[in-house]
Amino acid sequence: MKLMVGRLAGLALLAALAAAPAAAAAHKDKGYATSVGPLTIAKQGHFYVGGHYVGEGKDKIWAGQAYVEYQIPKKRLHPFPIVMIHGCCAAGESFTGTPDGRDGWAQYFLAHGYAVYVMDQVGRGRSPWVDNVYGKHLVKASEFVEHEFVAVEEDNKFPQAHLHTQWPGTGRIGDPVFDQFAAEMHPDWDDRTAREVFNRDAIVALLDRIGPAILEPHSQSGMYVWAAANARPHLVRAILAVEAGSSAFGDYKFVGAPDWFENGSMSKPWGLTRTPMQFSPPVKDPKEIAIRQQDKAAGPGEVRCWLQQEPARQLTSLKGIPVLLMSMEASFDAPMARCASLFLRQAGVANDFVRVADLGVHGNGHFFMLEKNNLQIAGIVADWLRKRVTPLEAHPKMAAAH
Repeated sequence: MKLMVGRLAGLALLAALAAAPAAAAAHKDKGYATSVGPLTIAKQGHFYVGGHYVGEGKDKIWAGQAYVEYQIPKKRLHPFPIVMIHGCCAAGESFTGTPDGRDGWAQYFLAHGYAVYVMDQVGRGRSPWVDNVYGKHLVKASEFVEHEFVAVEEDNKFPQAHLHTQWPGTGRIGDPVFDQFAAEMHPDWDDRTAREVFNRDAIVALLDRIGPAILEPHSQSGMYVWAAANARPHLVRAILAVEAGSSAFGDYKFVGAPDWFENGSMSKPWGLTRTPMQFSPPVKDPKEIAIRQQDKAAGPGEVRCWLQQEPARQLTSLKGIPVLLMSMEASFDAPMARCASLFLRQAGVANDFVRVADLGVHGNGHFFMLEKNNLQIAGIVADWLRKRVTPLEAHPKMAAAH
């Protein structure tokens, strides 16, 4: 009965999101909103969070810090700010505009009355890279960016790739929009565990500074957000995991038809993270978490997820936090998107799993926030926030500042 009630609630939410009109934008191009119109900002600025001194004497330097810029609208309608954290290869510019000059998600949510904080990951963008602390870094070749993110339909390595239509331009080297996107790419960390630790700690420091907030990770930063929420659950009012690190425990390789998938490394021993999470019963070593792979994928074109063996340990610290898991139709995330939802539900964490294609929104890839209908997708998230989070804003304990 509980599973049926949960399924009915999820179907009702999908119906409500599909029916809710996205807020109208000031300008449109080929049916898609391109601008939110003028913004009136009450305050804006920046600061750094996290980090510490490393070394001694004249060689002492500060490392581990993350740059954060913020804007607070003059007409603020919501007490909880949205913290936007980019994924692989990019920096905060992923949310402040698009390669072809349209408004981004930061502008959209500012226009809808949210304070917005945009973070550059540690060692990325305006968060300085410190060689002798962070170790080796990797530069992403433009051809990799082309095939991995914006021209996936050309290689067709996963079942949904051919559906990609929303990138603004050809998605190939030499196209002005792609070249601008390539210019935004930054070197990435080679040590993934260290990258998670530094960014988790920076997000925790940010929450400690600004108080209760909504966290919106993209791609690789999903791991940091789960870890930070584990450390500061009382300061997380919602998690907007839109295309944010969806596989649980294991990775997958995309090899094309007819098999499509191969199992990759088991890179996330704590489920959704490389670093410890708080389970009940407690876990000292992640090897204590017994896992299994599904005998059959939950849906066509999907991977066989890695999940806990029953009885599943519970993620006690995340219970009660509203969670949105959203997947695009033509992203490499699509085959494994359901895995995070199944893992969380098994661990006692309720969540809304939404495929935007089920709402009639088609053709989007992994960098949806830069694609032609980026503000349409932002509208779906805003509708979810109105239903799941806005009712909590009036609750004294939930709305209290830290």
